[in-house]
Amino acid sequence: MILDRICQVYHLTKDTDNADKESFTADAGLAQVAINIQPGAAEDTILSDGTFSQAWIGFTTESGIRSGDKITVSGFSQNITRDFVIKGIEDWNMLDLPHYELTLTEFLENEYI
Repeated sequence: MILDRICQVYHLTKDTDNADKESFTADAGLAQVAINIQPGAAEDTILSDGTFSQAWIGFTTESGIRSGDKITVSGFSQNITRDFVIKGIEDWNMLDLPHYELTLTEFLENEYI
């Protein structure tokens, strides 16, 4: 499996100043996670709330990533980093090539404000 990009994982946690607010906090243990990202198929678009071209599939061997987490991925063209939200995780660790398959949607920050 070719894991050609690096990502940082952020968990959604309660704000220390206000228990009614949540924010994404970097997980120090998941700072340099190797990952491969590919465009999602039509059925993946349904899982990403039906938004065309925002559905992606990620593959990694790192455990500890949860549904609802945000990842920031580097390694795209022109040194651009992209943010994704994890919509689902499939554990394929019972096969000869153990890995996790992540269903991702591109995170557009202004949509969540």
